[in-house]
Amino acid sequence: MNKTLQENLTRQLCDSVDSLQKQVDKVEFWASAVVGLAAPVPDYEPEASAVGRYLKTGRPVRKRRRRRAANQTNKTDTKPASA
Repeated sequence: MNKTLQENLTRQLCDSVDSLQKQVDKVEFWASAVVGLAAPVPDYEPEASAVGRYLKTGRPVRKRRRRRAANQTNKTDTKPASA
């Protein structure tokens, strides 16, 4: 009977240690997540980004102009119908 009691206590102790290890893993995971979220966002530097190599430094970015549709004509060049 002592051997059964000892085996039972040993099994319960092992289960408790396994449960504690899982909880410690969860605590470490969430602690690292909080540390990562608490860090300040770094300043944006377009020269250091992947898009920066396509931009010329020192020049302002040009605005893109929308193309006119092919069927649209210049309104100032048209003559009135009565002319």
